[in-house]
Amino acid sequence: MSRNFRIFLIVFILSLPFWWVVNIFGKYSEDFFLAGFYQPPPQVFLAQIKPPEPIIQKIPPEIGAKSAISVKIGRSGDQQIVLEKNPDGKLPIASLTKLMTALVAVENYDLSQEILITREAADQPEDFGNLKVGERLSVENLLHIMLIESSNDAAYAIADEIGQETFVDLMNLEAERLGLESTSFKDPTGYNPENYSTSRDLVKLTSYIVKEEPLIVEILSLSEFNLYTPDGVFHHRILNTNVILRDYPEIIGGKTGYTREAGECFLLILKNPKNNNIFINVVLGSENRFEEMKKIIEYVL
Repeated sequence: MSRNFRIFLIVFILSLPFWWVVNIFGKYSEDFFLAGFYQPPPQVFLAQIKPPEPIIQKIPPEIGAKSAISVKIGRSGDQQIVLEKNPDGKLPIASLTKLMTALVAVENYDLSQEILITREAADQPEDFGNLKVGERLSVENLLHIMLIESSNDAAYAIADEIGQETFVDLMNLEAERLGLESTSFKDPTGYNPENYSTSRDLVKLTSYIVKEEPLIVEILSLSEFNLYTPDGVFHHRILNTNVILRDYPEIIGGKTGYTREAGECFLLILKNPKNNNIFINVVLGSENRFEEMKKIIEYVL
C-alpha cells in the first residue's frame, strides 16, 4: 500500500463524524425553514369549524275546529298565511261579534257618554256584567265589561243607545266597508246564530282594529280590571274570559266566544318576538279552543 493511499484512508475515516453532523444539521435546518412557511392548523381551530345545523321543519298541528287560521302581519301590512283550515267557511262566531260591536261604538260614540241600563239590557241571556236596571255607565266602562267579561248585557246596552236595529245596520255597513264579504250580523252580542263570518274575515277585522283602534286592543290585553262608576264608586272586578292570557308573554290580547250553535270560538293576537310583527290566530267551531290555540301558538312562534 502506497504512502499516499494510506494518508487518504486515514483522512477519510477521520472526516466521517464531521459529515454525519453536517447531514443532521442540514435536515434540521430544512425542517425549520419549511416550518416558517407552513404550519398545520392547531386542533382548536379545527374544532371551531362546525357543519351547518339542519333546518328543523315543524309539523303543522292537527286542529279539530271547523275552521282555523294563523296570519303573520308585518309592519308594512304585508300578510302571510302560516296555517289554515277551511278559512273561508261561513260559521256562527258567537261573542267574537263583540269585536265589531266595539269598533262601531268607538267610531260613533263619545267614550265618556253615560248610558242608562234598561231592563232589556240587564235581562240578556248570560250572567256577566253585574249591570243593574237604572244605573248609568260610561261607554268606555261598558266596553271593558263587554270585551273582558264578554257581557251580552253591556253589548246590548251599547247598541240600545241608538236602537238595536240601527246599531246592527252600522255593524253591517262597517263590515262592507272593510271588505268582509262573508260576514253578516243580526245582533250586537253574538247570541243570534245567524251572526256569521269566516276565519279569514275575522283576521281582516282584527288587523284593522290593531292598526286604527288601539283602545280596543288595550282592553283585550287586560287579564282583570277594577271597574268604577262615573262618580267613583267601585262597581265590580272584571276577569278576562281568555284564560291563557298570562300563559304566554307573546299574547297581546284576544276574544272568546261560545254558543251551542257556534261551539267554542277564540281569536288571539300575538307579537312575534323575532321581528316585532304580529300573528292573528282564529279558531271557530272548536271543542277545546284553548288547547287548540296553544298548539297554534307553539307552531307559529
